[in-house]
Amino acid sequence: MDTKSLVKIAKALSDPNRLRILQEIAQAPQVGCADLFEVAPVSQPSMSHHVKALVDSGLVDSCKEGRCVYLSVNPEKLRELESFLQLLKVK
Repeated sequence: MDTKSLVKIAKALSDPNRLRILQEIAQAPQVGCADLFEVAPVSQPSMSHHVKALVDSGLVDSCKEGRCVYLSVNPEKLRELESFLQLLKVK
């Protein structure tokens, strides 16, 4: 994982709302954006900002169907992050 990608992921996960959103998305194969307002009670523009940060980091994939946006976790990016964190393991 390159440094630029790692910094994007770290920034995306540094916000408590985004962390909760990611946890919720990880609980199902696909989650609609509208379902996330229960997890993070923020305004619609704030939710869009948080989702965009997660998508831009590569942690979350989005799929638009009509007016609905569906989100899912990107397992490959999570594996890359896990591999990086394993390198930091204290011996």
